[in-house]
Parts: sequence; structure tokens; C-alpha cells
Amino acid sequence: MSDLEQMTERTLRADAARNRSQVLDAASRLFAERGFDVSMAEIAAAAGVGRTTVLRNFSTRMDLAAALFEQNLQHFRTVAANQTGQPGDFVELFDLKLELYVRNGGLAEAVQKERQSSDNFQTDRREVAEILFRAAQSAIRAGVMRPDVRVETFVVMQQAMGGAMLSGGTTQERRERAGMLRSLLLEGLLIHPSGVRTY
Repeated sequence: MSDLEQMTERTLRADAARNRSQVLDAASRLFAERGFDVSMAEIAAAAGVGRTTVLRNFSTRMDLAAALFEQNLQHFRTVAANQTGQPGDFVELFDLKLELYVRNGGLAEAVQKERQSSDNFQTDRREVAEILFRAAQSAIRAGVMRPDVRVETFVVMQQAMGGAMLSGGTTQERRERAGMLRSLLLEGLLIHPSGVRTY
């Protein structure tokens, strides 16, 4: 392969990656604003690409939604991997998880309804619970989190999050519910400096 051909191939790959990123960004924004009832043509227009480009990357809206969820999960994994074992690590991840629910609650609600027979959400929830459990260990050692938490604790916690956050409404309404949920859940997990548990 000539230098020119290699350069052309690299340019095409870069263009394809940029187009895919633009499609994901546009879809995330439109799904957050309007839920799952957005056409691929509207997503293409918002991304500034042709509908064929969207379909080349994502055959269906469900494929696009799955890519968005994986992107969010990968971001969550990356933040967790970069933590350094500080007592505040758990709360950082907890807040990130809540923010993802706020931004993507409408999409998640629609996808769950469409994929009721899928166990993908359960698999992802288990992985997130294990990440949260690992992050909680430094808080437990520092005496700021109750020591009896288990992985299952964080599975149940996410179920509570889902019940509260995937119940319709606007992004602002989800944000208000997130604030209330944050207070309730952290009250049950963290310990006051006096040693009195907040549950």
C-alpha cells in the first residue's frame, strides 16, 4: 500500500469515527429531550450527517441506544479505574450514576419497555454494583460508611434508583427526584462523624 493510500485510509477512518461520535452525541441529546420517539432521520439531521451514515453505524434505534448505554458504562468504568482509594470515591461514583439516570432516564425507560425480556440491564446493574462495592471499601475503612454493605446492597440500591428515576417526566423533574433520592440513599449508607448511622 502506497503512502497516499495509507493516508487516505487513515483519513477515512478518522472521518468515520468522527461521524459516529457526532451521531451518538446528537442521539443522546434528542433522546434526553424527547425520549425514544425520535426518528433516525432526525438524528442524522441533528448530527449533520446523512441518514445512510447513521444506518451504516446503527441499523436500528435500539442499536443506537445500546451504543449510548455502553458509552455511559465505559465512562463509569473509566472514572472508577482512575480512583485512588479515597473515602470519597464511592460518593463520586454514586453521583455519577445518578447523573446518568438524570440525563438518560427517558431513553432508559423506553428501552426497558421495549426489551422487557432482555437481561442486559441486570448484567450491567451487577457490574456497576461490584464497582460500587469496591469503591465503598475505602469509605468503610475510614469509618464513614456502614460496614455491612454487600454487592447485593448496591444491586438493590440501583433498583431503587431505577424505580424513582425511570418514572417519566422531564430532565428537570428527574433532577429533582435525584436530589431527594440522593439524600435518602446516602442517609442509609453513610455514618455521621458522631458514629451514629444515618438510617
